[in-house]
Amino acid sequence: MSAAERKPKPAGPAVVAARLRLFNLRYLRRHPARTALSLGVLTVAAALIVAVLGIYGSVGGSSGRLAGQVAGNADVEVTGRTDEGLSAEAVQRVGEVEGVEAAVPLVRSPVEVDGERMLLFGTDRSAAALDSDLSGVATDAVRDAGQGSGDQAGAVFAGPGVQGAKEGGTVRVASMTGQSHRAPVAATLDGDAAESVNGGAYLVAPLPVAQRLAGLGDRVESVLVVADSGTGTGALRDRIAEELGPGVFVADPSFRADQADDATAMVRNITLLVAFMALVVAAFLIFNSMNMAAAERRGEIASLRALGSRRRPVMRDFLLESLLLALVGAAVGSALGYAMAGASIDSLPPVITDAVDAEVELAVPAGAVPAAFVAAVAASLAASWLAARRASRVPPVEAMRTANPSADTGDDEQRRSGRLWALGLGAVLVVLAFVTAAAFDDERSFGGGSLLLLGVILLAYALIGPITRTVARLASRLGPSGRIAASAVERAPRRAWATFMTVLLAVAIGVATTGSSQNTVDAASKNVSTLADSDLIVQRAAKDVLPVRPLLPRDTQQQLADTDGVRRVVAGQFTYLNQPGKRALLLGMDGPSNATAYRLASKKARAELLAGRGAVVSGTYAKEKGLSEGDTLTLPTAKGEQHIRVADVVDYVSMDAGLIALSLDRITQWYGLSGASYYEVILKAGADKAAVRDRIEQRTKEQPYPVHVLDGSESVKATESAVKQVGSLALALQWVIAGVAGLALLNTLMLSVVERRRELGILRALGSSRRYVRRVILTEATAVSVLGGIGGLVVGTALHYLSADVMAKALAMDIPFKVAPAAVGLAVGAVLIALAGAIPPARRAGKLNVVQAIGYE
Repeated sequence: MSAAERKPKPAGPAVVAARLRLFNLRYLRRHPARTALSLGVLTVAAALIVAVLGIYGSVGGSSGRLAGQVAGNADVEVTGRTDEGLSAEAVQRVGEVEGVEAAVPLVRSPVEVDGERMLLFGTDRSAAALDSDLSGVATDAVRDAGQGSGDQAGAVFAGPGVQGAKEGGTVRVASMTGQSHRAPVAATLDGDAAESVNGGAYLVAPLPVAQRLAGLGDRVESVLVVADSGTGTGALRDRIAEELGPGVFVADPSFRADQADDATAMVRNITLLVAFMALVVAAFLIFNSMNMAAAERRGEIASLRALGSRRRPVMRDFLLESLLLALVGAAVGSALGYAMAGASIDSLPPVITDAVDAEVELAVPAGAVPAAFVAAVAASLAASWLAARRASRVPPVEAMRTANPSADTGDDEQRRSGRLWALGLGAVLVVLAFVTAAAFDDERSFGGGSLLLLGVILLAYALIGPITRTVARLASRLGPSGRIAASAVERAPRRAWATFMTVLLAVAIGVATTGSSQNTVDAASKNVSTLADSDLIVQRAAKDVLPVRPLLPRDTQQQLADTDGVRRVVAGQFTYLNQPGKRALLLGMDGPSNATAYRLASKKARAELLAGRGAVVSGTYAKEKGLSEGDTLTLPTAKGEQHIRVADVVDYVSMDAGLIALSLDRITQWYGLSGASYYEVILKAGADKAAVRDRIEQRTKEQPYPVHVLDGSESVKATESAVKQVGSLALALQWVIAGVAGLALLNTLMLSVVERRRELGILRALGSSRRYVRRVILTEATAVSVLGGIGGLVVGTALHYLSADVMAKALAMDIPFKVAPAAVGLAVGAVLIALAGAIPPARRAGKLNVVQAIGYE
C-alpha cells in the first residue's frame, strides 16, 4: 500500500457533526450550569458591544435617515456657514450653476411647538424633483400655497407625531431666533410616509410661511441640488463653491449625520473599549471552563486516540465546541443588545441628543452584529485554544491514567519557552502602550489602553508560577483551612491564575474608568468655574445642554438691564460653524464676560477680543488647524474670507473641532445672526439675588416660550452633570464587568468543589464540620480575590494615568492625574462581588454527602 493510500482522508461534514453531537454536545448537556455560565458571559459581552454601537449609532443613524427622507435623490446640499442660512439671490445663483438640474430651497429648522421640540419644513413646488418622503407628504402644502384665506392664511400641516394638533385648530410655534407665532393647522398628515419622516414630529408649510415661522425673513436654510445626468457630484460641488464663494458650505446631504458621528465618536470609542474588556474578562471564564472540560474528558480522549483518532480531529472538536458556544452566545447577545439599545434611546443625556435636530430613533449600524460575532468567536477560540492543544497532545497511555484534572501536564521545557516569549512580548506591549499614547494626539492614542491590558495579560501568564505561589502563601496564612486551600491552589495553578486575572481585570477596568472619568469631570468643572461669578444667567435652552439654540431677542438685554437691582447685562451667542471635517463652535460676547474663553485669556487678548481685533481659540481648535498665539485665523463668511489675529489659546471642553471666541459685533457683521444664546446678569452691590431672580422670572413668564433663569453655580454644576452623563454608560459597564468576574469565580470554585469531592468528603469523614469545609472554599476565594484586587489597583492606576493623558490630548486641555477615592471604593466593591460568587460553591461543598463523596471518581 502506498503512502498516499495509508494517509487518512479528512473527515467529511457528516462525520464531524456526528463526533460533535456524540462527544461535545453530550458533555455540554451533562453540565448545564457550566454551559449556562459560559453562554451567559458571552451573551452579556456580545450584548454590550451591540448595545454601545446601537446607542451611539442611533444618534448619527437617525440624522442620516432623516437626511435621506428629506433629500431623496439630491446629490449636493448647499447651506450657510452658520444658522444664518442663504439669501434668495444665493438660491437663484445655485440654480444657474452648470450641471444643476434642480435647486430646491428648503427650510429645515428646529422649533418649539406648544413647548415640544420638533422640526419645521418648508419648500416650494420644485421639491417634486427630489422624489423623497418629505416631498411626497409636502405636496398638499405646496399645492395649497397662497390659496388659503381668512383663518387658514399661513396655515401649517402637522405630522402625525404632533400632539394636540387638530385640523382647524392652532399651534404656538417658537423659532430658534426668538420669535413666536400662532399658526392655524390646515390638516394633520397621515400614512406610512408621513409617519416615517422624523418619527412624525414635524410641521410642513409653504416656503413663505415656513420662513416667517422660523424667523428667517426671505432666507432659506439650505438648497438641495439634483445634478444633471452625467454630471459628477465632486465637480458640481466644486463649481457651486467657486460660484458662491466662502460664505456657503457645500457638502453631501448626509453631512449632518457625519457631524453627529463626529460629536459622539470619542465617547463611543471609550465606551466600546470598556465593552470589549468585558469580553476579555469573559474569555478567562471560558479558559477555565474549557481547561476543566479537557481534563475531565481525559479518559474519553484517550479512548478516541487509542481507537486511531489523530491529534488534529481532537483539537478541532474542542475548538468547534467553543465556536458553537460563541455563536449561540453572540446570537442571543445580539438580540439582547438590540433590546438594550432600544430601551436606552429614550434615556440618552440631552447633551448628546441636542447635538442633532432629528428625532433619535433606534438605528443599529449594520456592522454592530457582525462585530459582536467576530469578537465573541475570537475571544472564545483564543481562550479555548490552549485547552484544545493540551488535550490533543496528551499520549493515549498517559491520558488513561488517573490525574488531577486541573494540574499542569505536558512538556515543561516547551511550557518554559512559551512563558519566556510571553514575558518578552508582554514587556514590549506595555512599553508600546505608553509610546502609542505619547506619539498620537487623536483617536489612535486610545489604542494604548488595549495594548497595556494585553501586555499585562501576557506578563501575568509568564509569571503564572510566582502568582499562584503568592496566592497559596496568602491562603496558608489564613488559618488551618487556608493551608488546605493553599494545597489546592498549588495543584491547580492554571485555575488559580485565570481566576486571579479575572478579578484583576475587573478591578483594573473599574479603577481606570472611574478615575479618568472623575479627573475629566474635575478638569471640566475647573474649566467652567468662572461661570460661577455670574450672579444670574438667562437662557432659553435647558441648563444641562450647551445653549446654542434657541436664541433670545436682543431687546431682552435692555429689559433685563432695566430690572431693579441689575448693574450690567452681557450678551453671549453660540453658533456652529460648518467646515470640512468637524464643525467648530463660535462664541460671541459684547462685554467683559465670565465665559471660560474670556476669563482664561490674557488681559491683552480680552481687550483685542472685545475690540474686534483678535480671537481667542480653544486648544482643540488650535491643534486641529495648527494655530498658535499671534497667527492669523481665516474664517469663511457670507462677506468673503475674513482674517483676524489669534490673541490667545485657552483650554475649553468641546466634543467638536473646538471653540472660536469673537466679539458679538464680529459675529453679527460676518454671519448676520441676531439675538443671544444667553445673557449674563451682574447685580448691583448689596442687591438681593433671590429677589432679583424672582423679578426676572416673573418678567420672563410673559414670554410665549419657556425661559430659564440660573444661578452661576447652577450652570457650573450643569456642566459637571453633562460631562458625567457622557461617561455614564462606560461607568455602568464596569459594574457589569464586576458581575462577570463574580460569575467567573462562582464557575471556577464550583468546578473546584466537583473535582475535590473526594478530598472534601475525607475531611468530613475525619470529623471536619460543614462550616469548616465551607471555610476552605471561601479562604481560597479570599486569597485569589484579594491578590487580584491588589493587582487590579496597580494595573488600574497605570491604565488610569494613561487614560487621563489620552483624554487630555483628545480634548486639548489640562487634565491632571489624581487618584480618585471612588476608584478605590469601586475596587473593594468589585472584590466583594467576586467573593459573593464564592458563596454558592462553599454552600454546596458544606452539603456534600460523605459516603458518596468518598466513593467519587
